[in-house]
Amino acid sequence: MSLRTERLLLVAMFVIAASVRINNALVFPALRGYDGFAHFVYVWFLSETGRVPLATTGWSFFHPPFYYALMAAMWKGLSGVDAVSRLNIATVAMSLLTLTHAFVSYLIVRRYFPGDRVIGLLAPGLMLFLPVHIYSAPFLGNEGLNAVLCSVSLWALLQTLEKHSIVWAVTLGVGLGLAMLTKFSSLAVVAGAFGTLGLRYLVRRQWRRDGTLLAIAGSVMMIVCGWYYARNISVYGTPFKLSRDEFMVQHVEHIQTAGKRGIGEYLLFDPMILRRPMWPRGVPLAGQLPPTLERSTLREAVWTGMYANTWFDGFGGWILPFVTESEVSRRLGQVLLTLGLVPTLLILTGIVSALVQIARSGWDDTRVAMLLTFFTMVAIFIQGTRTAPLHAAIKATYFMPITLIFSFWFALGLRRLRLWRPRWRPAVVGVCCALATLSTITFWHGLLFQPHDFRADIPGNAAWKTMYGIVYYAAGDRESARKLFENAAAANYHLAWENLAAIALDENRPLEALHDLKFAAKMQPRQSFGIPEDRRIYDQMTRAEYLNSMAVMYYELGWIEEARRSAKRSLIENPYLPEAYYDLAVIDLTLAMRTPAEKSTLRDMLLQSADGLLAKASFFEPGFWEAESLREVAAAAVDDCERAAEAAARTEHVRSKVTRRYPMETGPGIPHAAAIGRRRFIQHPHEDVESQRQKCAPSGSPPA
Repeated sequence: MSLRTERLLLVAMFVIAASVRINNALVFPALRGYDGFAHFVYVWFLSETGRVPLATTGWSFFHPPFYYALMAAMWKGLSGVDAVSRLNIATVAMSLLTLTHAFVSYLIVRRYFPGDRVIGLLAPGLMLFLPVHIYSAPFLGNEGLNAVLCSVSLWALLQTLEKHSIVWAVTLGVGLGLAMLTKFSSLAVVAGAFGTLGLRYLVRRQWRRDGTLLAIAGSVMMIVCGWYYARNISVYGTPFKLSRDEFMVQHVEHIQTAGKRGIGEYLLFDPMILRRPMWPRGVPLAGQLPPTLERSTLREAVWTGMYANTWFDGFGGWILPFVTESEVSRRLGQVLLTLGLVPTLLILTGIVSALVQIARSGWDDTRVAMLLTFFTMVAIFIQGTRTAPLHAAIKATYFMPITLIFSFWFALGLRRLRLWRPRWRPAVVGVCCALATLSTITFWHGLLFQPHDFRADIPGNAAWKTMYGIVYYAAGDRESARKLFENAAAANYHLAWENLAAIALDENRPLEALHDLKFAAKMQPRQSFGIPEDRRIYDQMTRAEYLNSMAVMYYELGWIEEARRSAKRSLIENPYLPEAYYDLAVIDLTLAMRTPAEKSTLRDMLLQSADGLLAKASFFEPGFWEAESLREVAAAAVDDCERAAEAAARTEHVRSKVTRRYPMETGPGIPHAAAIGRRRFIQHPHEDVESQRQKCAPSGSPPA
C-alpha cells in the first residue's frame, strides 16, 4: 500500500466518522446522555450569572468550569436560534473535536511505527469507530472535551520528552491546566506526565534540562487551573470536592443497585456477556432487588461492564433499545462484543509487550509515559468504583482521558502480531473493518433505531417534556416552554403543574399560579420515589418549598393572613428554609406599616420580629443579600440609621462577594426537581415597606 493510498483511506475514514458524529449530534436528544439535564443547568447557570457555582449547590456543579464556559458562550452566541437547535449545534462542535484522538493517534503511530501502513490506518481507526466514542459524542457533558485535552497533552508530553523544548513544555502545561479545568479524572494524565518527567529527571540526572521542563510545565498548569482548586480548598478544605455527600445525590444513589466490589469483581470476566449483551446480567441498575435474586461476583464483574459499555450499550436503554425488548439490538450486541475481543486482546498484548520491553531494555520515554498514565487511571478508577460501588458508575466513558493510550497499546499489539503470526494480520484487518462498519451502522441514530423523541406522547415522557420545557424557558422562549409544560401537565405530572404556576406568577396571575401549585402539591407525594426515609425527607422538603411559594402568591393577592399561615407552615416542614423566614419578615413589615400610630407597641414588636427573621434568613443562606437589604428597611423604620447603614454595607458586601448556596437563577439541576424558581420569595414588598428606606440618608444619619 502506497502512502497516497493510506492517506486517501484515512481521509475517507475521517469523513465517515465526522458524518456519523454530525448526524448523531443533530438527531440525538442532548439531555438523554448521562446526567444530561444537570450538565445543561450548569451551562445555563454560567450563561445567566457569569459566575462559577459552588461545588455542592447543584447535581453537576462540582465539575470544573471550562467545558461549561465554552458551552455557555455558544448558548448565548446562538440566541435567537431554537433552544434545542442551540444544544444540537453546540454538541456538533464538541463531537467533531473528538476526531482529535484519531489525528494524534496517527501522529504517534507514524512516528513510532514508520512504514507500517496497517498500523497507520487501524490505530486511528480504533479512535474513529470505537462504539463508546460514537455513541457518547453527542452527549451533553464534559467527558468528550476532557478526553480531547488529555490526548493533546499526551502528545505535548511526548514532544517535550523528545525535543526538550520549552515551547512544548508550555504547551504541556496549558493542555494539562485546561484538562484539570474540565474534569477531575484528567489527574491521571497529570500524574503520568509529571511522573515521567520526574523519573527521567532522576534516571538521566540531567538536572538542569529536565528540572527546567518540569518546573515550566507545572507552573503553567497551576496558572491555568490553580485558582479553581484554591477556591475549593478555601471553601471545602479539599481541592476535589464532589456533590455525592449532598442529599440531592444520595436520594438517587440509595435506590441504585451496587456491587460488593471485592477482589473477585476486579479479577473475573463473565463470558456470557457475549450471549446476553446486557450488564449487570440479571440485575437492574435501580430499584429494589427481589429477595430471591441470586447475586454473582462473576455476573457483576467490573471489567465485564466496562467491556460491554465500550463495544456496546451494555446498560441498555440509553442509546439503543434494551436487548430484552429488541431482537435486533440483542443480535447487534452479540456480534459487536464478539468481534471486539480481537482488538481487546491486541490491546492487552500491547500492554504486556510494553512492560516486557521496559524490563529488558530499560528506560523508554514513550512507554514509561504511557504505562504510568495508564496504571494511574486504572488505580483512580478502582478507587472510585470502590468508593461509589454503583453498577451505574461502570461507564466506559470514565476511561476516555486515556483513550489515546489504548490506541498505542493496540498498535503495539498489531506489531507484535506481525512478528509472531504474520499470516493472521489479514484476518485481523478484516475483523477490524467489519467491527468499524457495524459500529457505524448500529450507532448511526435514525438508521436502525429511532432516537427517543421527547415530544412524542408515550408513557413516561412527561418528565422529558418538562426538562425540555426548562431548556426553552432558559432560552427565553416562554411560549414553547409553556406548551411543553401543558403537554406534560395533561399526564398530571406534578413538576409540569409547578412550572406552569411559576410562569403564571411571573406573568402576574397569582390566583392561577396558586391553583396550579396546589394541584402540583397534591400530585407530588404520589410521584416521588426513594427508600422510605429519603422519600419522607424529600416530600417534606418539597412541601415546605411549595408552601413558601404559596405564601408569595397569597401576598401578591393581598391575602396577608393566608400568606403568613402558609409561610409558618413552610417553616414547620423545614425550619432551615431561608426564603420562608424572609417572606414572614416582609409580611411583618407590611403589617407594621399598616398598624395605626396609637398601637406603637404592636408596631415595634412586628418590626423587631421582622429583623430577627431576616437575621435567620441570612444565617441559613449567607449569600441572601436581599435579606440584608431588608434589614436596612427594618432598622430605618425605627429611625436606627446607624444600624441601617451597617445593613446597607453588609448588603453590598454579600451581593458582590458571597455566592448563594442555592442557585436561585436555575435550580440545582436535579431531574426529579426540574422546576423554575422553586425557591420563591416576595419580590415586590408593599410600597409602604420600601418607603421606610428613605427615612435614613446615605450617610446613616436622619435627614435634616
